[in-house]
Amino acid sequence: MPPLNGIRSATFIGVITIISASVFADPIEVPNAGFEDRETFDPFPESTDKYPQWLKETWRQFDISSNGGPLRIWNPGAPGVDDTSQGSLDVAFDGIAPEGKYVMLVRSRYNDPARDFEAVTQILAEPFDSTKAYTLTAQVGKLPTEDSGGSFNYNPDWHGYAVQFVVGGTTIDGATYAGQVTGGTVLAEDDNSLDIIANEFVTSTVIYYPNPEDSVHDGEPIQIRLCALENREDRALAGWVAFDDVTLQTGAVQAPENSIKITSFDYNKDTERISLSWASREGRNYLVSYSTDLVDWEADLDDSVSADPGDTTTRSFSVQNLADATGQIFFRVQRN
Repeated sequence: MPPLNGIRSATFIGVITIISASVFADPIEVPNAGFEDRETFDPFPESTDKYPQWLKETWRQFDISSNGGPLRIWNPGAPGVDDTSQGSLDVAFDGIAPEGKYVMLVRSRYNDPARDFEAVTQILAEPFDSTKAYTLTAQVGKLPTEDSGGSFNYNPDWHGYAVQFVVGGTTIDGATYAGQVTGGTVLAEDDNSLDIIANEFVTSTVIYYPNPEDSVHDGEPIQIRLCALENREDRALAGWVAFDDVTLQTGAVQAPENSIKITSFDYNKDTERISLSWASREGRNYLVSYSTDLVDWEADLDDSVSADPGDTTTRSFSVQNLADATGQIFFRVQRN
């Protein structure tokens, strides 16, 4: 799983080298984005998995083909409500879903030694374009224990989550609620960067920034993948993650004429300082700014950096407490 560009959890992962002035966002349709379209398939014979599943199988299991897999579309219920509809007797999140009535539960369990997660995933009709920026969001929730308002039907163990922006992959039909998606390349992700309190949802944001190296994937369909991570020390343990209200936006990026390419960087985790280098010319001044969303660039690290002698300028900046809740931060250099 390649990491996001940016700083996450005080660890520097990468730096933006193609600089943007602005991103014009347009929504992309995500079918059943709130998991409200579902089917109960009642009446069931005895011993058949009765958990509610999706109606048209837009969301599917990743690389798993059997019924009774790691996915559940679930109504978190309402305290004190006696209702025979599936899920309504199981309570969590104070009986409230972030959007609508239902959420998706993903259970991690050891199925494939080559990966450390289970996932619900969907391949969209939207083709990927490496010249565009994409912003993917999802609500991520942590189940409470039974004694703190949770359901006895669901193990509240938690091993983390991931929200992934993926391209490619293949949809494979299966039996009722057993369809799957296989394959795909992860281009950006939020790999368990947020601290989530039990019985609460938090918004996870994943930003893909245009990269010409990814042009080999142009035209491939976009895939959204919502993952429950496994316990790598004990594969027998299962963990649950709740997801809801998925959104995806895209937009064309315009680079200002006076933008400068950052040629190298170095991040010191102990001092939380980053050193940036860019091509420069003596006698000129440069503006160094940062953003947490690739849209708002009003925050400056230094609005007047005098060029170093020679053809390269290097400056060090403190980035302590600059990243937002998603742990992301991006940098831009412009000529004044």
